[in-house]
Amino acid sequence: MRRLPRVVVVLAAVSVVGCERSTPVQPGQQDGTVAFGGISAAAAAAATGKPEIDPTYANGTTVYMIGPHLIPNARATMPNAYAHAEELYLVTYPQASVPAPGAGAITLPSGYQPQCNPCFHPGLPAPFVYHDHVITGAPGMGTHGTAGAYKAPWKIIVLVYNPAYVASPNFRPITSAAGVDAAEAAGNVFLPINSGGGNPYEVDTGNLLICPTVSSHA
Repeated sequence: MRRLPRVVVVLAAVSVVGCERSTPVQPGQQDGTVAFGGISAAAAAAATGKPEIDPTYANGTTVYMIGPHLIPNARATMPNAYAHAEELYLVTYPQASVPAPGAGAITLPSGYQPQCNPCFHPGLPAPFVYHDHVITGAPGMGTHGTAGAYKAPWKIIVLVYNPAYVASPNFRPITSAAGVDAAEAAGNVFLPINSGGGNPYEVDTGNLLICPTVSSHA
């Protein structure tokens, strides 16, 4: 497999990333440096129209999420809420070139296809449009399980798979927060996109998302 350029993420600004699908955004820089450009929540809402339901992994199972409300820069403006928010991981699949609007679906050598294949979420840099969603819980699961939708705010975290790892014919996607932790500990699953950060594999966008879990029939 051709070696892909390392993704370097610029943290000078954070993106507005939602669960909604949207009209396409323009691709980021072609040199592998990706800036999380800020756009307003109002602009994101205007671009999306009616949100669709996205498949999401939680504790090894598939649930479905919808994004009704996004709070940009919540880490600065709502530090207490942000500190208590659960993680929503965008686990992304790197490509040899930056995907452009209209890019088609991909299939890995294992036969797996990403949950978002692709999804041009509002403000999400184009290198990250092929991705899975992984959350820490859902209705009926553990402490946060409820009879209805799980409406806790989510802090949006971006990770990028190591292309050598996903090229394996035996590849299986990460489907739980515990799986994310184990993969980070292994050291060969994700690219170190946050060199010098507290966690070299994760980029914290600084945004909160109120993104309820719903049934597949919602």
